[in-house]
Amino acid sequence: MKIPTAVASALAVTLALTGCPEDRTPPGRAKPRPPQAVIAAGAATLPDAVTLLRPHEPEWFGLYLVGKKAGFSRVQVSRELREGRDVLVSRSEMLVRAKVGGKQVERRQEEERVYEARPAGPLLSFRTAWRGDGGDRTLVGSCAKAVCRVEEEAGGGARSERVVEGVTETAELADAARLAASRRGTVRGRQLDTEKLRMREVQAVFQRREVISGAGVSEEVSLVSESEPGDRLAAEYKISDDGRIVEMRMGEAIVALPEPAEKAQRLDEVDLFALARVALPRELPRTVPATVVYTLQGLPPAFHRNDARQRFERAKGGTSLLTVTARTPLAANPAKDTPLARAKAGADADDLAATPQFDSGAPQVARLAQDVTAGSKGTYEAAGKLLDEVHRRLGKIYGASRDRASDVLAAGQGDCTEHAVLFVALARAAGIPARAQLGLVAATYADGQPALYWHAWAEVRSAGEWIAMDPIFGQHVADATHVGFGEYLGRGQADAVGLLGALKVVSVEVKPAK
Repeated sequence: MKIPTAVASALAVTLALTGCPEDRTPPGRAKPRPPQAVIAAGAATLPDAVTLLRPHEPEWFGLYLVGKKAGFSRVQVSRELREGRDVLVSRSEMLVRAKVGGKQVERRQEEERVYEARPAGPLLSFRTAWRGDGGDRTLVGSCAKAVCRVEEEAGGGARSERVVEGVTETAELADAARLAASRRGTVRGRQLDTEKLRMREVQAVFQRREVISGAGVSEEVSLVSESEPGDRLAAEYKISDDGRIVEMRMGEAIVALPEPAEKAQRLDEVDLFALARVALPRELPRTVPATVVYTLQGLPPAFHRNDARQRFERAKGGTSLLTVTARTPLAANPAKDTPLARAKAGADADDLAATPQFDSGAPQVARLAQDVTAGSKGTYEAAGKLLDEVHRRLGKIYGASRDRASDVLAAGQGDCTEHAVLFVALARAAGIPARAQLGLVAATYADGQPALYWHAWAEVRSAGEWIAMDPIFGQHVADATHVGFGEYLGRGQADAVGLLGALKVVSVEVKPAK
């Protein structure tokens, strides 16, 4: 189900363009946590996932972002007879709408997954459609013997086919959180991620019993967390004993509450620029080399992951010190720049692979990559040429969003996400290991308030290091106002959005880079 994560992913796409809910505060102590049962999804000893107690009608939820209703969701799992076959059908619909830079943008996702209606029943087919900002795209898959054959149709009628192997998803993952709540245990399995067409490990874990209150009524519910390995924030579900989902949450920022259909679809006017930004005490320079030290409040320790650019330390009063250093990379020296052939041979396959978003195999993308990088002696030199081409070629327009690199190239415009997506696809087409990054960057807009805003940029690998580059700013080295939280269109995307409303910059200090 994983609705909070799906919402977070949609919000991350929207953010990078970059009536209050009922009181449900748990009033008292939770009961002691009972022993857990661990259930492997697909195991013969599972309770019947098909007859699991759940509402017969669709469940509607209002999706709240830092207290403002920015979208809605509808979910339903039901048993049906299709062409004489007994199947379990999981349906979901989600919409997120907000203003970005004065323009209203909207992202809608609809999905249906069909399983054989029995315990450990395999995934038989699926259909996922994305509409609105980000581009229109539909995936239709037919699965048998752990292999799914997928047809993709994108905006403009472009079609392609792909094969995904090792698909072991079963009916238990159609409703993993509810199943874990009913068993007061853990449900684990591998689920198909249709956005990236990869298999991901998912686990739903019963945590404890809680009492919630609202409108003068108290009720005891099960709290279940759902995540995949590497997630820094888990999606949390509160589930009643009759199978109703009474709350879904990711961090303090994203909350889904059950509402009647009509109310769920009445949205607030949400200005993401104002709502999502993190205020700075003063403007920051974009010079390179430079070091910026941020004192942050509201950053969980799970986000303290050091790399060559960023170093975290715990500080007094629950704050964190983040030191970001932007310096001239080793590869700027032509003698140390990794040759293209060697960079490709020694890279992680994921950082060179074509994906539905980074469609580096599209003829127009591959042709442009080869034309631009012709004659380049090294990886960083070639990446710099591609960055300059993307910066020059694309118009800078907020909200003109496209998901696929080939669509961005055809449209010739976009914001930071489009610049990053096209740059990464071109780099991979040229044999350069590349990945997109999600995080925050310093900016000052019309109201004069310096702040960190959600942003996307890219990294390429040469001379044994990852080099941050920003195609929309035309920076061959991204400056130290770029604060990274993980890969864009990767696992780091969804959980980082859970920081909204919680993250604050207490102070900043600019230093010369060492």
